Amino acid sequence: MKLRTRLIFLVLFTPTLLVIGRLISGDFKFIVNDFWFAAGLLLLILISLIDQPFFSTDGNIFLNGTSALSLILVQTTSRDFWWYLFLIWCIWLMISSFAAMALNSLNHGRPNSIISLVPKINREIGRPEAIFSAYFIWGAVRQFGLDSPKIEPLFAFWIFFMILNIPSIAKHIDTTVDKLFEKTKALNDVATLYRISDPRVMELTISRDAPRNIVGQSIIIKTREGKKIGAAIAIDDRTVAGNRIAKVAIFEQTSDWNYVANEPDKTVIEIQEQTSKPLDTPISVVDVGSTIPSLKFFVHPDITLQRGEIVWCSTSDQVRIHYQITLANIIENSAPDGNVTKSVLVTAGQLGTWDEVNLRFSPYPWVAPAGTLIYRVSQQQGNYTIPSTSASVGLIPNSTFPIHASMDDLVTHNTAIIGVTGSGKSYLAFHVIESLMAANIKVLILDLTRQHIVYLAHHNPTQLTGANQVRPWIQSNSMLAIHQFAGNQSYPMITKDFVKEAFDELNLTQLRAGMNIPARLCIVFEEAHSLIPEWNQVVIDSDKSHVNTTARTILQGRKFGLGSLVITQRTANVTKTILNQCNTIIALRSFDQTGLDFLSNYMGSDYSQAISTLPIRDGIIVGKASSCLMPVIFRIPDFDGRWNQNP
Repeated sequence: MKLRTRLIFLVLFTPTLLVIGRLISGDFKFIVNDFWFAAGLLLLILISLIDQPFFSTDGNIFLNGTSALSLILVQTTSRDFWWYLFLIWCIWLMISSFAAMALNSLNHGRPNSIISLVPKINREIGRPEAIFSAYFIWGAVRQFGLDSPKIEPLFAFWIFFMILNIPSIAKHIDTTVDKLFEKTKALNDVATLYRISDPRVMELTISRDAPRNIVGQSIIIKTREGKKIGAAIAIDDRTVAGNRIAKVAIFEQTSDWNYVANEPDKTVIEIQEQTSKPLDTPISVVDVGSTIPSLKFFVHPDITLQRGEIVWCSTSDQVRIHYQITLANIIENSAPDGNVTKSVLVTAGQLGTWDEVNLRFSPYPWVAPAGTLIYRVSQQQGNYTIPSTSASVGLIPNSTFPIHASMDDLVTHNTAIIGVTGSGKSYLAFHVIESLMAANIKVLILDLTRQHIVYLAHHNPTQLTGANQVRPWIQSNSMLAIHQFAGNQSYPMITKDFVKEAFDELNLTQLRAGMNIPARLCIVFEEAHSLIPEWNQVVIDSDKSHVNTTARTILQGRKFGLGSLVITQRTANVTKTILNQCNTIIALRSFDQTGLDFLSNYMGSDYSQAISTLPIRDGIIVGKASSCLMPVIFRIPDFDGRWNQNP
């Protein structure tokens, strides 16, 4: 019930009680002599003026017990069983509530089953309605007797008064009083300044008349005279220990901002109706633990984000720094009276500033400003045209930011695509192969799966049955060649022969001092763990020599425009001599712990931990060919229908 309504009840019912007392006692001496009146008056004051109808803290209960004890000790009549019962009641409330506060303080607010049990009991038996209603009835019965007709008006008064304080009835009364005073529930009447916890963060006390959740709504801060001195946005709204507290991030301060510090009680807070949703929505502020490469911030549990989504904040010179969400943890914070609150701690890796010309992110060299607003990026940034020297590999989730790769760097600096079956690895591989051919780079596929000949048949690939056919193919106009393994021959040996033949043809090109030849040929190792296995995975010892020869050839091939695309689902089984030459890594969903540990060296633990839970067709790209200098989660386009089969 609103304070205004309670004051009205106090004004109406106090005279009513005086009139009833005068009628049944014959004079007004009962005001100072009769115990029942004092209890009734305290009942009126505590229920009507002190706003604690739904929740009482340990401090409230201690004060209620103290007030009740003071009242009972002035009783001059004979002390019977009921008097001693009330005495024990008051002393219990005082001692137990004080002990609960002390233990809670020593326990630093952490919940404890023993500590929390007593306050739960006290919150029921220590409410003013319980204590002073009992006193009121006891005093009236002692003075007039239970069968006396004089007690009936007092009972009627008490019953009527208690009914009015039932929450649902009180709410209807509030509405009626509002209409009588010709006032509506304006949003700018429901918030007051609680404290400023950070130069850019303000906490507000929100009344029960406010909307259910004000997160995302605009806040206007004014002087009592109505002059605007600042603006903010709500980033958190929750009820703790009976108090509803909202946290708002300040994004505008005028020259009169000191008014908030000088006149906090006079500062006017207005919550604005949200008529439309902005493209970029503030969700939090930069918090403790943020570093140059990563951002830490808390969000309300009701805010739903997703891994890979981009958020951004601004520096003092209005430079936007973009971050990509990588991790989220639910944490618990202590609150008064053994209560706890839950928040989501979000970790986001820095992508940097967005270059509209080159369509890439560049790292920002400093940490994000503390307390700065963090915005959720909208999905409508614009349409981008990928450079002709690159190929699009996907978009950042929930955005139109493109991720593209340089075709030349993909080949000459070698690339690995890693992921389990069904993760989208084949889709992406087909797309990359077609992009290489479109960039006039020949592709030789060493294929154990025998699927490339099916899905890339429309490119009229040259089928190579032996390594001796490599040179004629390179000299031809055909852009695509495929060798499908058959028989029981050594896969590493055949792989070595094909790679050596390709290198021997390309190294005939005359080199210029200090210059490498642009990408000319990409050799695709499909199911690479069988073609170039780690030394402890080979079937026969001679395969170790074949793998080492392949690795040396790939290393030397860069200056002649020769490179490789390593495709595997078992990173741990692929020779690290070649994997370590892959300066671009594209990782899709994977569960191999050895492989995840290997990838952690490339992209850091935050991103490598995400690999095992990536959705289908989501990947992480990092390395020289990527348009982003930092690791980045991207979403592979939906290629359904692009090929005549579903990989």
